[in-house]
Amino acid sequence: MNADYTITIKPSEIYFGVYRSLFRQQVHQLIAWGHRSARHSIQSNNEEEPNITGYITEAIRARLVTNSPPWCVYYFVHEDTPIAASGRSGRSRPRPDIIIETNLGGRPEYVFEAKRLRINGFEASKYIDSDGMGCFVSGLYASRYDEAAMLGYIQSDSLIHWKDQVKKTIDENAEQLCLESPQYDKTVIDVFPLEWVSEHKRVKAGHSIAIYHILLDCCA
Repeated sequence: MNADYTITIKPSEIYFGVYRSLFRQQVHQLIAWGHRSARHSIQSNNEEEPNITGYITEAIRARLVTNSPPWCVYYFVHEDTPIAASGRSGRSRPRPDIIIETNLGGRPEYVFEAKRLRINGFEASKYIDSDGMGCFVSGLYASRYDEAAMLGYIQSDSLIHWKDQVKKTIDENAEQLCLESPQYDKTVIDVFPLEWVSEHKRVKAGHSIAIYHILLDCCA
């Protein structure tokens, strides 16, 4: 696919509403497959974020064309794809880490932003900042949708440690992040038992967003 592919078609709200639960489950499953297959490629606990994202998306693409259930024919995965943004063009356009798209009614997409989590340099404050969760809260990413997901690439300590740290940091910055209600646990698929959701008001987008938080063990 052309590297300058830009998503401009407004997805069908009817499709996304009716099939929301199944759509969410299937894109989660694709991330789970991608992460499981990508683990062997991670050689260091200092692996760069784009490298990990590349391993995951390459693994998803491979799964979509080989040994996959029938529903996979409807899905496509895009990595570091530029999206339309007011006043931004060319290389200055924002680029979400992963977009999983379906070719059914209106071509709805699920947008993922990823951040490393590791002591000494990649703390929870970076996960929530303007280049992380802030991209969703501001409406820069997934402005047409009322949900999206963050991927935490865990490079030190345990997943439960980072879940506690990130949730605490979100609560401490609730006003900045326009947090609307208490965070709550949500298991979409069994592979991600520690997943949770935070809900945020978005003034510019005109509607709120629910952010699903998925932590992935990326230790070498």
